Amino acid sequence: MSILLTRRSFHRLTVFGAAAIGSQALWPLARADEPVDVPWVYDDPHLSANFLPVQREADVRDLRVIAGRIPADLRGVYMRNGPNPEFKPIAYTYPLDGDGMIHAVYIEDGKARYRNRYVKTQSLTVERRAGRAVFGSFAHPVPVDPAAFLPGEVPSPVKNGAFVNIIFHGGRFIALNEATTSYEVNEELATLGQWTAGGAEPLRLGAHNRRHPRTGDLYALEYSWRTPTVKFHRIDASGVLVSTRSVELPMPTMIHDFILTEHYVVLIAGPAVFDVQAAKAGKSMLQWRPDLGMRIALLPLDGGAPVWIEGEPFFVFHFANGFERGQQIVVDYVHHDKFALADGPVPTFKRMTIDPARRSFEVAGFSNEITEFPRINHLREALPTRFVYMPTLTSSLKEVQPPSAVFNALLKLDTETGQYTRHDLGNQIVGEAAFVPRLGGQAEDDGYLAAFAYDPELRSSSLLLLDARRIEEAPVAVIEMPQRVPQGLHGNWITRAS
Repeated sequence: MSILLTRRSFHRLTVFGAAAIGSQALWPLARADEPVDVPWVYDDPHLSANFLPVQREADVRDLRVIAGRIPADLRGVYMRNGPNPEFKPIAYTYPLDGDGMIHAVYIEDGKARYRNRYVKTQSLTVERRAGRAVFGSFAHPVPVDPAAFLPGEVPSPVKNGAFVNIIFHGGRFIALNEATTSYEVNEELATLGQWTAGGAEPLRLGAHNRRHPRTGDLYALEYSWRTPTVKFHRIDASGVLVSTRSVELPMPTMIHDFILTEHYVVLIAGPAVFDVQAAKAGKSMLQWRPDLGMRIALLPLDGGAPVWIEGEPFFVFHFANGFERGQQIVVDYVHHDKFALADGPVPTFKRMTIDPARRSFEVAGFSNEITEFPRINHLREALPTRFVYMPTLTSSLKEVQPPSAVFNALLKLDTETGQYTRHDLGNQIVGEAAFVPRLGGQAEDDGYLAAFAYDPELRSSSLLLLDARRIEEAPVAVIEMPQRVPQGLHGNWITRAS
């Protein structure tokens, strides 16, 4: 079902300071004359159109609902992170580079407020002092002058933008990068510093980390481009690091995501490896080495010895969920025939069934529709789930040959029947959809889907709320954003306590 959004108008934004009205303060609104977009262009499709970064940081309350109505029982905040380079890059590889910018929509009493802020990382601080980009790309690093760093700052050839994800754990909002230190922000998106998980030093975390449904512990991934050691951290429900466990791979390997079940951490490592010599020769530091094969490790949570399984190689950026069914482990994921950052094979959604006793696995597909960024009801992570929500691309998008990660429809897959339902936005672009539990809901799909949508003709953005039970129906609410929200990566809904 297509949605026709009304034309939004930047000029209606009124300029305010933080003026107090009674005992309540209005958040300062964005200046109407302040440009939204960054003042540079870069020849990369992932830095143009709605991938073009924004520079304006805004605070706007009482957002206009242009279709439907915000459910009265919703009380919380939807936060989504993404790469948003402030300075024109020296080199850029999507989705591995950028400066984190979090876009947040706060919802309460049927009203919504918008706020966006950069994650003020050490890397961004270094570049702001220089007034330009000084780091290369994650795939194509360049030497950085040590004089760019002040005493106490850790020199690095690779930028940590903290732009991939934003999670809430142990009462803290944590902005995540790709296997580097993470940054804590507060609810109003002010950067508080690098997160230590209760220790003395900042903790290195992966972009995707998973919470155990019984204990509330967070299991976090750490890998390195320098060594083949992969670490898994267990962080308790209060946000304190409890233990770390390591496994070894043949070469330093990129592992963007992993799976947690009730009794296992499941590492699925396709051979996308780091090759420093290739980087020195001017090639990408990330190389696809199918000769190394696929390596799967099942790590028992009770500390038992890992079970290793080998097979034909493929690559996974994102898993939807994993769970145990009898003596087998079921993994739902987006399948890439190989690792490729551009012009790669079409990613499709599949199910892997692992047999630990036989040390084997089988893969079956659901459809050939292009997809990425799969999500489930996060309250059921690591438990058996039936429904998966993911974006896809249809012929109703007018853009010809759009770059990767451009979608215009949302799918709901019933993994028991293999049936899809669809919400087609027509000539609008949509990103990942986060699940928003309904207050008091009991069924797995009793809630909403929250996703930013973009109209390329009007250059306007909105927050879309769909009924997760019936996503094909008209939106529950369409909330107009006060400025363009660029394509991002991952976000989450955080429910506020009553």
